[in-house]
Amino acid sequence: MKNVYLVQANPVYGESMKNTYLPYAAGSVAAFAWADKAVAANYRLGRIVFLRENIDDAVASLDNPFLVGFSSYIWNTEYNKEFARRLKKRFPGCVTVFGGHNVQPDASDLAEDACADIAVHGEGEVPFREILLALLKGGIKGDCLGEISNISYRGSDGTIRSTPKSPPADIAGFPSPLLTGVFNDIIKLPEFQFSYPWETNRGCPNNCAYCDWGGLKYGIREFPMERLRAELDWLAAHNIEFLYCTDANFGILDRDEQIVDLIIDSKKRTGYPDKLKANYTKNRNRFVLNLGIKLMEHNIGKSATLAFQTLNPAALKNIGRAGMNLEHFKRLMTLYNEAGVPVYSDLILGLPGETYGSFADGICTLFDCGQHKAMGIYPCELLPNSHMAQPEYRQKHGIEAKKIPFSQYHCVENENDVREFSYIVTQTNTMLVDDWKKSYLFSVFVQALHNLGLTRAIAMFLRYELAVPYRAFYEKLIARFSALPDDSLCGSEYALMARLTEGIARGENSFTRVFEGLGNITWGYEEHIFLRFAAGIDEFYREVEAFLDEFLADSGLRAGLVRYQKGIVRKLGESSITVHSAYDFYGYFQKLYLDKYEPLRKTPVTLRFEDSDPSLTWEDYGRKNIWFGRYDDNTLYTGGKKSPVVEYGEYAGNAEA
Repeated sequence: MKNVYLVQANPVYGESMKNTYLPYAAGSVAAFAWADKAVAANYRLGRIVFLRENIDDAVASLDNPFLVGFSSYIWNTEYNKEFARRLKKRFPGCVTVFGGHNVQPDASDLAEDACADIAVHGEGEVPFREILLALLKGGIKGDCLGEISNISYRGSDGTIRSTPKSPPADIAGFPSPLLTGVFNDIIKLPEFQFSYPWETNRGCPNNCAYCDWGGLKYGIREFPMERLRAELDWLAAHNIEFLYCTDANFGILDRDEQIVDLIIDSKKRTGYPDKLKANYTKNRNRFVLNLGIKLMEHNIGKSATLAFQTLNPAALKNIGRAGMNLEHFKRLMTLYNEAGVPVYSDLILGLPGETYGSFADGICTLFDCGQHKAMGIYPCELLPNSHMAQPEYRQKHGIEAKKIPFSQYHCVENENDVREFSYIVTQTNTMLVDDWKKSYLFSVFVQALHNLGLTRAIAMFLRYELAVPYRAFYEKLIARFSALPDDSLCGSEYALMARLTEGIARGENSFTRVFEGLGNITWGYEEHIFLRFAAGIDEFYREVEAFLDEFLADSGLRAGLVRYQKGIVRKLGESSITVHSAYDFYGYFQKLYLDKYEPLRKTPVTLRFEDSDPSLTWEDYGRKNIWFGRYDDNTLYTGGKKSPVVEYGEYAGNAEA
């Protein structure tokens, strides 16, 4: 029996909770391969290395490995390469097979790294099984691999050869790694809380230039409902709380409503899963809304998605994507808000055709359409198998990418670990690097101030009452921060973010870092801005109120607006909160979220909020309200599912509060 091992090194999220995903990709190729009688009779499946273990210790733990397969993506490519180098040093005859999204579309992985013997291009189940079967007929130098589609390998004469591409097989009969016992040993490890990347179908009908799914041009293929039912039962039996549906477009098929019903039924019967996150389809918004309502009614759903990537027509054309009608989007936002279903929209910074102006206008147009709470703005990453990463596309659009250290949100960084890298678009024909830096700074401050809620009420009030555009407001506010001295709260935070942004543009630092006072996990820059300002909340709002002089002449109204905005920001360690106001700001803003403008009423109002589980440290505050709760608007007492107690009428204290 020849020993085979698989490596899919996943990150661990959090510090004390140790949450990670079961290694689905490695498990899938193993389940498919060992369903073959010849494979099962001749190969023994060893353990799956599913964490970023110490490489020397991991290699030493392998017993006479005949073949080791690596699943490579952004977060583990360099780790896998170093693992293979040390593996080959200890076991020179071991065959190494690389697969996954970060395997280059040509044979360059083999040309650049002598420790890689075989590269699999595209889906891995069938090629991996065929490699194992072929190696039974002859060794790696015996040219036994030439009849296997979708691979590159070194021939007996040392030349690198690539085989023809062929479409993937029908997945309906693929065995499940859950149901075949591949994870039986891993799931017993008591120190981990496992999540699962759940695949109900495979394929994508879209052809977005920045993505490597649509470029495959394969139709959507479905896993049978019987498999999905059985997998849900397995996941519930093993107390898996969080499912991440990896479908490219969940909701694109009518049967996805049946799948939602299965999830709800499982939650009602067993308590699991607790949460589902999905990548929702872009073209069936009403259908997706109904799915979101069902899931939210049973406290299962995370935010639904209304994705844009860009609102710039030229950029949309360049990436091969159709835009959404904004009036339709605005109506949908109203429906989602009325239903109490969180909805998330994303944008990509650095797409070809985008300018600083169009990018900033795009963000603020979504605000005007009612998307105030849940936005994600991501730098454009060059994925090896995407159309955008190919030389002719990059040349046409003047794309320059910077190689920067890769770091994931909310993970513990190990200084002795192998460093991963991202390739980030920092310049195009239409957005030079200085405008990219300006755009990035605008995006992180706007996410912190508006989406996370620190100045959202202020900006909305000025927009509706004084017609101050969101872009003008935030550009002036950011400019004010930049002009403040470095020993002020807002000035020092701006200076820090400007230095970090400059570092990204030079390839020196990543988009996350460990910040003082927030434990040992990484946070995004917009998260740190929010947490820093929330920790210095009194100083922050003094600086903001001084800035508002140029917009709002009525000092009483200005002070009242700032006190209301400050009052609704969730506080550290407070379980009972009372906010007094001489104006009905709460009712005013609740109507705006539903696109039902009514003039602000001057009437005494008292809001009472209860927080049954207040955070006692900023690390815990960030974990609950930003990491887990940012798209549910948990940074504000007015967000989430619980409404405050609202009392109208006179109250004790300053009538102008």
